[in-house]
Amino acid sequence: MQTHVTLAVNGDIATLTFACDTPGKPATIDLIVLDELEDCLHEIEAQRSGLRAVILRSNSNKYFVVGANIRALETLNEETVAPWIQRGHAVFNRLEALPLPAVARVEGYALGGGLEMAMACDFILATPNAKFGQPEANLGFVAGWGGMYRLPRRVGMAKAKEMFFTARLLDAQEAFSIGLIDFCGETDELDEHQGALLAGIRQVSPVAVEHMKALVNNSFNISLDEACAAETSSSEICMAGDDTKARIAAFLHSRKR
Repeated sequence: MQTHVTLAVNGDIATLTFACDTPGKPATIDLIVLDELEDCLHEIEAQRSGLRAVILRSNSNKYFVVGANIRALETLNEETVAPWIQRGHAVFNRLEALPLPAVARVEGYALGGGLEMAMACDFILATPNAKFGQPEANLGFVAGWGGMYRLPRRVGMAKAKEMFFTARLLDAQEAFSIGLIDFCGETDELDEHQGALLAGIRQVSPVAVEHMKALVNNSFNISLDEACAAETSSSEICMAGDDTKARIAAFLHSRKR
C-alpha cells in the first residue's frame, strides 16, 4: 500500500489530495509522501501569484490521513528516528509557511501525523464523521511532527495533555467545542462554509493576507517590541505595492461621492 499526493489547480485554488493506491485503505505518511508533498508545495509557491488558497483533503470520506505508514514504522530505531522526525518537520513547517491560506478538509480519521499536518494549516474544517487524535503514546513515542508544539496552541495546555497522555480520539463535535477544528457540518454545509471562506479571502488584498499570516504565525515566538517592528516593516511593504495603493484610492474615491 502506497499513498500518493496529487496537485490540482482550479482557477485560483490549489487542491492537494492524498490517496492510497489500495482501494478502501487509508492514506498514510512515509518518506515518499513527504517528498511528493514537498514537490507540490514547491509548485504552489511557484504559482503563488495566481493562487488565493490551498485545500488539503483525501479522496476518501472515511479517512483523511491516519499517520505513519506501517512499513515506515518497521524501519525506525534509535539511529533512524531523528532523520525521520526532521524530514516531517521540514515539510510541515513549509506547509505552515505557505504565503497562502491553507485549509484542511477532514472527512473521517485524522490521526497522528495526519492531524499534525492538518494543524499546520490555517483552518481545519470537518464533517461529523471525522475523528481526531494523537495516539503516539500507544506505541511508546511522542507526537514528533510539530504536534507537541501546535496542539497546545489550538486547544490549550490541559486539553493537549489529555489527548497526548490518554491517546483518546475526539469526535468532530468535541474537537470543535475545544477549538481543535474551526467548523463541523455535513458535506453540503461544509461545501457552503468552505465556499464562503474562499469568497471572503478572494475579496481582500493577497499581499495583506500573506503578511498577516506570517505576522500571526510568528506572534507566539517573539516579543511585543519585535512584533511591533514586524508590523511596521510589513506595513511599509504593503503601502509600497500597487494593490494597496489602488485599494486605498478606490476607497477614498467612494467616500467623496
